[in-house]
Amino acid sequence: MESRSVLKLLREFARRELREKKADRVYIRWVKMESTLRRGWLPDILVREIRGVNYLVCVFSGDVMRVYYLGKSGESLGASDFTGDEKDKIWSNVLEKTRNISCLQS
Repeated sequence: MESRSVLKLLREFARRELREKKADRVYIRWVKMESTLRRGWLPDILVREIRGVNYLVCVFSGDVMRVYYLGKSGESLGASDFTGDEKDKIWSNVLEKTRNISCLQS
């Protein structure tokens, strides 16, 4: 699937989550590449890749954050719910390791 059509699919999914589940806000985030192999002192060779999850859709409803994990073509790989202090830790980690694509608010 082409990346543009994947983004359209993700935006439609985020709109549906916002409308049907009455969420406060929904973020679509792209996962950054991570270095998997370094060779050399300064590293002369640096290999980067994305493993498994390419996109995250973070849905905030009250005190609960639900994170949907999506693959390269937009297929769902699962979801997790986070509350309280765990939610804050996970959200700061998500902000650090991803880039924002879109944000929808009610």
